[in-house]
Amino acid sequence: MTITDKPTPLPNKVDFLIVGGGPVGLLSANLIVQAGFTVRILDIEAEPNHWGRGDWIHGRTLELLERAGLADELLKTGVKVEKMATYMNGTIQSTMPFVPDQVESKHQYLLCVGQHITESSLQSILSLNDVQVERPSTVVKMEKCPDSIYPIKATVMNMQGETSTEEIECKYLLGCDGAHSDIRQQLGIANEGETTETHAGVLDALVRTNFTGRRDVCILQSDHAKTISLFPRENGLTRIFVHFNENEHDLRKEQHNRNKIQLEDIQREAKRALLPHRIEFLGILYWTVYVVGQRQAATMDSHDNRVFLCGDAAHSQSPTLGQGVNTGFGDVFNLIWKLCLVERGQIKPEVLSTYTAERHPIASKVLSIDKTAAKAAAGHKSEDYCMAVQENRSFTTGFGIQYTNLVNTDPLVWNSDCENTRYVMQAGMRAPHYKVVQFSSGRKVRLFEAHTESTPDWLSFTILVLANDLKKTSEEIKPFLAWHNNHQTSLTTRLMVVTTSTADTVAAYDLGIQPELIMLDKLNRAQCHTGYHQKTELQAENSDDIIVSIVRPDGYIGTLLRGTSGEALGKLAQAYFDRFCVLH
Repeated sequence: MTITDKPTPLPNKVDFLIVGGGPVGLLSANLIVQAGFTVRILDIEAEPNHWGRGDWIHGRTLELLERAGLADELLKTGVKVEKMATYMNGTIQSTMPFVPDQVESKHQYLLCVGQHITESSLQSILSLNDVQVERPSTVVKMEKCPDSIYPIKATVMNMQGETSTEEIECKYLLGCDGAHSDIRQQLGIANEGETTETHAGVLDALVRTNFTGRRDVCILQSDHAKTISLFPRENGLTRIFVHFNENEHDLRKEQHNRNKIQLEDIQREAKRALLPHRIEFLGILYWTVYVVGQRQAATMDSHDNRVFLCGDAAHSQSPTLGQGVNTGFGDVFNLIWKLCLVERGQIKPEVLSTYTAERHPIASKVLSIDKTAAKAAAGHKSEDYCMAVQENRSFTTGFGIQYTNLVNTDPLVWNSDCENTRYVMQAGMRAPHYKVVQFSSGRKVRLFEAHTESTPDWLSFTILVLANDLKKTSEEIKPFLAWHNNHQTSLTTRLMVVTTSTADTVAAYDLGIQPELIMLDKLNRAQCHTGYHQKTELQAENSDDIIVSIVRPDGYIGTLLRGTSGEALGKLAQAYFDRFCVLH
């Protein structure tokens, strides 16, 4: 571009308009671009924040980011933490794995990485598609034009240089603009909850210490100090939280509020809690004081399913358990595939109402757990805090999040047979990433890692067929495979057959599918079949059953089908897709 060239004007008609250029907005924009839709993304801040905020990425979030090809840079940069430890007066009291042992995933750890790195990584990938966050800009007015191809007209104020306004027409608007969301306020959605008088001081620093546990997530208490949380960060940094007491006076004996807590107060409490170990602060890169509170929007969408709230705009809590970014990313992965498939004409628009139905209860539980944990930490009761962490690890790490309470009321979560309730694995649960052996290569892989289609993983349904031993089931598997080859849906589906047979047995049966999509379940006592066959009570297993697990694009089981007839299973699978698919 020469000096006289003008930049190419941005389109004033787009499929999606995103307000908020933080990690939640950036992730949304990346997925939208991957799906082939147009997007503009705005943020009211003139510059992105470079320090602080969310720096815990849980294993379940990493699974989802990997499905979208967005995890590589974070995994290279962040620090993997496998354990949480508690200390009293410098002596270790207990340790536990950060992720429960029964979880089957290659990400059985916490990834500690600064939010600025998460944002930078997502923005760099977005830039490859010529999409940048427009700063400082925001939506000051929304009008509905229901009969238009672009039913939302947004008045955008651009504040770079001389303030100006423009009209942007879009099909959908996403409010990813934080806890003080202007989009939420424009929609008139109440933000319910409370702000407490509890505060948490936090700093990121380069430190020198003889405390040997700094590579774990550590909760430290002493008889003469406040509770602190300490954990590693990327590039040798350490993050320290100081949990100040609720309704207490601060160290200056004045009314306790965030303006009276200073950096030296946070450092002093950290030094006291670490005694008899020493800590020296070589450099402070960031510090702040959080006001602890829990608030949630009454709903996460507009009544016409054209405007949606994601992340802190829909729910906000303390940083105690690192739920902010993870819950926001969970919102995005739940919502964007539905929006994209609706716009492609592949699923019914009514499906969009499942976003609030599925995510609002999850956010409520996040806030409830956070309230308990934050109160325990501020009250200096390590046993209560650790109990809250221990009891909720499955949920807070994301692996235990599920939509089982919506079975049959949600078109995407269906139980075809009441007998299915006798099994541990249920529709609405996360589909475990079991270890298997790929028939074509002999390599050990995880389920859902092997694919050949060009459609992004997060836009495809996976039909997982657990065939048991092909010597017994091959004749019944073939009618189901025939259904799959001719099924009446407009969706992209990825078929995968898992068998307990040997490679020689598989070779003797021509299933008519690509060999790389056949998996041998022979690791850890056939853990895939064992997991899906496990019952809630000790009962004899019917090992002749074929199991079909239809997994949604966001990695949750949409339905579980069991039986011995491949033809009947095909009819049930069709019935599931008929609940929400547009037939062509």
